[in-house]
Amino acid sequence: MKDYLRLRSLMVLGVIAIFAYAMHPLKPLDFYDTFRASLQDGVGKLQGEKLIAEAERAQAEKKDLYPATALLQAADKNNIELNEITTFSTAHDNSEVVSLVRKEASSSIRLGLDLNGGVEFILGLNPDEDALAANGISREEANRKLSENFNEYRDLAMEALRKRLEKQNIFECEITPFAERSLALRAPIVSRDEKDKLQKLIQMSSKLEFRLVHENSQRIIDNKERIPLGYEKMQEAGSRRGEETSYYIVQKRSLMNGNAVDKAHVAQNEYGAISIALKFNSQGAAEFAEITGKNLHRQLAIVLDGKLYCAPVIQSRISGGQAEITGKFSMEEAQNIADALNSGSFPFRIDVQAVYDTDPTLGSDNVKNGIYAGLIALLLLAVFMIVYYRLAGVIAVAALVVNVVLILGAMATFDATLTMPGIAGIILTLGMAVDANVLVFERMREEFDQGKNSLSVVNNGFKQAYSAVLDGNLTTLVVALILMYFGTGAVKGFAVSLAIGIVASLFTALFMSRVLFDWLLTFKPDIKLGMLRFFSNPRLPFLKQSRWAVVLSLVLIVFSFVMFAIKGRNALSVDFTGGTLLSYNYTEQVPVSDLETFLLENKLPCKVSYKSSASQNDNRKVEILLREGWDSEFAAGSEGAGEAVRQLLENQYPQLQLRDVSVTQVGAMVGNTMTRNAVISLLLAFVGMIVYVSLRYEFNYAVAGILALVHDCIISLGIFVLLGREISLPVVAGVLTIIGYSINDTIVIFDRIREEKKLHPEREFEVIVDESLNRTLSRTVLTSLTTLLVVMVMLITGGIAISDFMLIMALGIVVGSYSSLYIASPVIVFYRRLKNKRKSKAVPEVEVIPAGEK
Repeated sequence: MKDYLRLRSLMVLGVIAIFAYAMHPLKPLDFYDTFRASLQDGVGKLQGEKLIAEAERAQAEKKDLYPATALLQAADKNNIELNEITTFSTAHDNSEVVSLVRKEASSSIRLGLDLNGGVEFILGLNPDEDALAANGISREEANRKLSENFNEYRDLAMEALRKRLEKQNIFECEITPFAERSLALRAPIVSRDEKDKLQKLIQMSSKLEFRLVHENSQRIIDNKERIPLGYEKMQEAGSRRGEETSYYIVQKRSLMNGNAVDKAHVAQNEYGAISIALKFNSQGAAEFAEITGKNLHRQLAIVLDGKLYCAPVIQSRISGGQAEITGKFSMEEAQNIADALNSGSFPFRIDVQAVYDTDPTLGSDNVKNGIYAGLIALLLLAVFMIVYYRLAGVIAVAALVVNVVLILGAMATFDATLTMPGIAGIILTLGMAVDANVLVFERMREEFDQGKNSLSVVNNGFKQAYSAVLDGNLTTLVVALILMYFGTGAVKGFAVSLAIGIVASLFTALFMSRVLFDWLLTFKPDIKLGMLRFFSNPRLPFLKQSRWAVVLSLVLIVFSFVMFAIKGRNALSVDFTGGTLLSYNYTEQVPVSDLETFLLENKLPCKVSYKSSASQNDNRKVEILLREGWDSEFAAGSEGAGEAVRQLLENQYPQLQLRDVSVTQVGAMVGNTMTRNAVISLLLAFVGMIVYVSLRYEFNYAVAGILALVHDCIISLGIFVLLGREISLPVVAGVLTIIGYSINDTIVIFDRIREEKKLHPEREFEVIVDESLNRTLSRTVLTSLTTLLVVMVMLITGGIAISDFMLIMALGIVVGSYSSLYIASPVIVFYRRLKNKRKSKAVPEVEVIPAGEK
């Protein structure tokens, strides 16, 4: 047994070591230092230092040149193959070596726009009538269609760009309509090289075309003949140094476009050549087979975003619905192209009109307040667990510490973005992780009450709590996986964090904690695990009280809908409504929280941010985004509005010295497509919960759980809106957290009802439910109190940055605990009574004739 315990201990230490290593480095490394570390000894180091010196000189001459670009240019200029002087010997070309160095230099965890700032691109959307005309309509018709449905096509462009960033694991981006025909895209990218890479990815229009090459292409080029009407001369993209440049005479009209591509992925042959494999949908496969069948032995040029990548000869009719783009790609370039094709194309050419570096939107004070609040909350949680559960509480706290390491290590591994609500969510996850320990400890208490020895207490405690912990967490994990797969933007980012937290909690609560208890029993087999007690033997009539509770819930639900109707769009923040953006040049910064609080006091709810641009002289700007429907004493969208707000701020903060105001209308960050995807993913998550709970319990249990979730969300949001708060994206993340928290709480009670039914089949079902609710009451109260403790500390001391998120969470915890006791379980009882009545009506009555009568 000791050997088995040692093996499990080594597994725990190994997992901790792996995830602790994954956290390194927490800050980005210097690009040139990382490149130096990859150089081979001898000639490699000499040539490498020469390239670094030349790249740094180029950067000094041209301030906007990125280190990676400067190094790549220096290598090409000096005819040096980087894969020959570095440890990246398997890299295909210089660009791939630079890409690998950039990856090595990046930090382990990407910080969000609120914590670390990022980059903002102002993107002009220039209509591309050719993209629509390729579908068989004239350019005039295409232009009319674009003008009439511009907002719809703009939403498609926003969603396509969002998907491209998600392929790079950037979920916490902000994309909003800006002015009349532009977009503002913000991403948590701070290194110059990543900005360069992101800009190239953004500017891809994913316009894929298949065009025929002229039959006499080579002759026309060799003899310098006049190019035939309807054709153009194109150069093959990506020709490497030392190779002869290839030219083709290509038909201007495309035979087929990229709309028929169902999926694209990167492929690599045995010689290391990289290509992009295309799979067409059924219509595209038939169209491609027809084109190749009619043009045997002709060259078919594959053109992407106006660049010719290859022109293979059609040897036979291709009916398999597949094609391949070959060219001089690095792995990174090929992956970016494949991601762009998968995310969809749009009928616009993107022009990057401006690039700004944005400061952290929260300001350093808000970040410090949030982190300090989290540390205080965790410290209080640790003290509470140790005081209440004593030695067992020490083990629970050790599990929490490891939980932090696992979550941060996993976020680094999956390249997740860490935001302030994310930090709050992690701390909240730790509060919820205590629930698994509480379940085990409360089961241990029951075993102690029966007079069992310490070994039996620990064994039975984990055994009895296992199904409740597993079912509760797996139900929430099903939700997270569905949201991760079908969701977009912040919903997908939340799902990744939630899934990581659940898996980490299961590992520490069920595996690591058990290992620590086993070591404790090895050295002290007769140890008594003393614990405090909230309730000795509760006998509350929950089902009897639930009648009044149902009435109260109905009143609160009706009240919530009335509040939603009264508030209307005023209940939504600028994330959902859009608004007016006021931009000023300034002299001295004032903390973001001070500006937002002051403007809110003057009935101007807004978001404030600072940004700068290296390419402009007067480059320091402060932006104030006022929500739609702001104070009517200012004329929204006029120059007078900007001047009025400037005077208001300068009277309070003269050091700002605001000047050069510009006023722009911006749209909602959450477009129709994103909203639709989020709703669909939530509905699918509910379906997933129904299926899992039905399989593990019964269908009526699943229905009761879903009703309780809907109940919790409606009432929590209703009270939240009543308090004068606005529904924003962080609040949506809070509601999603409530869903996970509430279903976990409900599943624990369902598990106890199922267990009691098996142990006492002779008892009435109502008695079993009441007893189950009383037996789990200590756990319900303890879990709610510990989680609420964390939330309230962060709500009170965390500052304005996380206030809304923590308030909706506090409401959700209270309402969720209430619904688990008074809504979900009574629904099961009601369903069972209804089912029994139907059965009794279905059984025909049998007339009994007394003996002797006929």
